[in-house]
Amino acid sequence: MSNANRKKLRITAAAVAAGAIAAAGTTLATSWAGIAQAAPAKPAPATMKDMMGGGQAGYRFQTLDNANDVTFNQLLGINNEKTIAGYFGSGAAGHPNKGYLLRPPYRQANYRNENFPGSVQTQVTGLNDNGVTVGFWSTMNTASQVNNNFGFYERNGSFHRVQFPTGDNANPVVDQLLGVNDHDVAVGFYTNGGGLNRGYTYNIRTHQFGRVWVPGYPTGVSAPSTTAAAINNNGDIAGFWTNPKTGNTDGFLFRNGRFTDLTAPGASSTQAFGVNNRDEVVGDYTVGSGSSAVMHGFSWTPSGGFSTVDDPQGVGTTTINGVNDAGDLVGFYTDTAGNTDGLLAMPGSNQAPGHNNATVHLHLSAMPAGTVSVGTQGGGVSQLMISAYGLTPGSAHTVLLHGNPIGTLTADSTGQVSTALTVNHIPSGSRVKILDGGNGTAIIAQTDPLNSGNGQHALHAIENGFPQGSLQGHATMAYDPAAQTITVTLTASGVSPGPHAAHIHVGSCQSQGPVQYMLMDFTADSHGNINNETRTVTNVTTAPPATGWYLNLHQGDMNNILSNGNPTINFRPLLCANIVTNG
Repeated sequence: MSNANRKKLRITAAAVAAGAIAAAGTTLATSWAGIAQAAPAKPAPATMKDMMGGGQAGYRFQTLDNANDVTFNQLLGINNEKTIAGYFGSGAAGHPNKGYLLRPPYRQANYRNENFPGSVQTQVTGLNDNGVTVGFWSTMNTASQVNNNFGFYERNGSFHRVQFPTGDNANPVVDQLLGVNDHDVAVGFYTNGGGLNRGYTYNIRTHQFGRVWVPGYPTGVSAPSTTAAAINNNGDIAGFWTNPKTGNTDGFLFRNGRFTDLTAPGASSTQAFGVNNRDEVVGDYTVGSGSSAVMHGFSWTPSGGFSTVDDPQGVGTTTINGVNDAGDLVGFYTDTAGNTDGLLAMPGSNQAPGHNNATVHLHLSAMPAGTVSVGTQGGGVSQLMISAYGLTPGSAHTVLLHGNPIGTLTADSTGQVSTALTVNHIPSGSRVKILDGGNGTAIIAQTDPLNSGNGQHALHAIENGFPQGSLQGHATMAYDPAAQTITVTLTASGVSPGPHAAHIHVGSCQSQGPVQYMLMDFTADSHGNINNETRTVTNVTTAPPATGWYLNLHQGDMNNILSNGNPTINFRPLLCANIVTNG
């Protein structure tokens, strides 16, 4: 936005969960401030109840540490599919930050490394529900931890550098993307030559930047230091800024064009790092200073004000970075051994899991999914490493490159495959395609055209007769303990017309397991749409677990997905979602 434009900042976007790295000395180059937006009046302080009155909110806490470095993990964002973004490694010399995603069920096998190509350090700070992640990376890992930072976004397996276009940068450059919404609008900041942060927005689709200024204060070089940390589906932005009146760091929320200053009572610093679509804001606040300072996580809502959120193993050392629409929180704390541990906090779970009615909203992902990594062997021979999941267990699939067969993939008993194929030449613009069986069968997944050189490329699922990207859907699963029922309501598009079997399975989309409950077939119309169809399972005597179930919509119907008790090629999942409840 132009400095001269005094209209409200308008952002048509949405982010379910965005995190912000919080503790000084733990980022590649930690320098944060607050966000801003031009408006005619100075920001008004939020009306909030006393911090101690808000109290410790009721959550079930879980420590999640990547085994690559159990001494330092920070979880920075969580989306509505409950996928978590984070990183391990303190950033000290010899211990670089390394980014990752963690998908439910939360176990070591479900961590996926995500690092900007050629980087020395990477943090994944935010993600949306459509497969886009954002963060920042560095070419440095110095003993002083004064390193350059550059923003990035990753989509469909491709990484893209983002840097705000300015001639007034810090030395070294500090530029970070911290959050992204479902309209692919990201937020972040850069540090100028004077050491002040400047919040900005970046539209991934149009590649347009926008300024974020604090209303009622100067813009340009005289503007207060600001950091834009998160953005939700309403275009509301959370972050923090240096308040010139007090010299303190305050959090803020831009909501419906109104700037709300968030200052925890009695706090010397308040930082907002995440916001969901209900305008629940999360972050941390500091009480005291110097060696007596303690840091608490918080959740704030427009109607309820502040609530303190401390991990029981890290009271006074907790930071909350991300929040999704279910109110699930991610962040980190320092334990008694001095380690930094990632935390997941799920609301309303002080009681034993599974005793309440539970409704879970599911984003159905197209199957199969995975990546093709292109590398070079000796003599100029290229290697294609194909890693995929969501295939029929035990099935075999011909692989094409530029229309020619180059090998066969055979899925294991969980529907996963990891196979290296070698080729002498990769024609420019060619795609890797996976068939639904032998040569001549339909294409079920393909990459975008391969660019020259090595790199990683996402596999995109395709249903026969529909263009790439058509296969998608969502569902709601409701458990009623009184009626002993589970009800599933499903909507989908890009599905072959006719009936499709569906099950609730034990396991995950990434690692398929046995059927827990069978649903009556869902039926797609002649246009490939399943329109809000509901199926009910009766005699459900046990509540759904917190993790470990998934919902599958299969390619075939209940009459042709099995033969003599074994899966046929028609068993292949079309759409899948991991089921994660709050207990």
